[in-house]
Amino acid sequence: MEKMKMLWTGDHQEEWFAEFEKLFHIEQRGFSLGDDSVMITLKGRELEEVMEGKDVCVIGYDPVTEDVIQKSADVKLILSVRDGPEENIDLDACTRAGIPVISSAGRCAVSVAEFTFLMMLLLARPMVPVMGKIRREGWTRDNSGRLRSMYAHSSTELFGKNLGLIGFGRNARVLARLADAFGMHVNAYDPFVDQETMKCCRAVKMELEETVRTADYVVVLARLTKETEGILNRERIFSMKPNACIVNTGRAKLLDNDAVLDALEQGVIRAAALDVHSPEPLGVIGENRIYEIPEDRLIITSHAAGVTAERPWHQYRLLFGQLTEFLQGRIPEGCANKEVFGEPQFKERGGKLFGTRKGE
Repeated sequence: MEKMKMLWTGDHQEEWFAEFEKLFHIEQRGFSLGDDSVMITLKGRELEEVMEGKDVCVIGYDPVTEDVIQKSADVKLILSVRDGPEENIDLDACTRAGIPVISSAGRCAVSVAEFTFLMMLLLARPMVPVMGKIRREGWTRDNSGRLRSMYAHSSTELFGKNLGLIGFGRNARVLARLADAFGMHVNAYDPFVDQETMKCCRAVKMELEETVRTADYVVVLARLTKETEGILNRERIFSMKPNACIVNTGRAKLLDNDAVLDALEQGVIRAAALDVHSPEPLGVIGENRIYEIPEDRLIITSHAAGVTAERPWHQYRLLFGQLTEFLQGRIPEGCANKEVFGEPQFKERGGKLFGTRKGE
């Protein structure tokens, strides 16, 4: 089969790039040509120009709008590096045009779970201020008592504590296994996951209010939809135990951020760790009240949970495997718009590639 043309705007990963290159003539643009410190996105006419003549596009964070789709007549398949391709790709427009969109859902399952557990550990053992003080002052006979007093009465164990998960997708399931290994009790709310599936991950299925009310640590990992936006609202936050903590490594709009800060200021909950924010970035100190919460009560990170050296390897492993399935005539699990296979336009777009390597 003759090599097809591919546009690549996702981050570069040498090992899997070489595998894709066996099938495609690849043009790298945008983020794939930069470094990790600069997120380069192509927009509007600039994106249309580089999509022209391409059969398949590996899309990073570029906004693929309906207008872009309408002006990209050659594109037959889109591979999104993101867990949620709907955040920058108009899935409805792709469906109408007959273009399947395959995502790398699950690429961050390990990285997000490990980072979330790190936040829980740092909330349980608030050592960040202590480490900073040691770096500034050293550890001497004079300050040894003061250092100990910073954590002696606030350090706790995760063993035996209740972890309440809102959402029980890939990230949450890995986190549940980590928590179980530490002897935590894992409870979870997810109306789309049955009790047996949760049981396999050593979790107990609960209703939302009970999950939040009984938790020592509430972790928000649901997918952001119209139904889940604001799911951890003010009423639920203020129903939590006074020694409880909140960790959000999912999406900022899943909870009421002002209510979290109010709960911390009023002593309604003990502490929180927020990796996602609205807006991002947060701005300079003095422009946002979030900075006024002491660091032993609130850990602030910069949307870092899913970012590891291994993530690009995971995402392209997932995409290449699903691309192979598609070319062999099977609908991949990660296809974000499966309804496209029933669209009349599919025959002229994605259908021209679907099953072209059947039997290989």
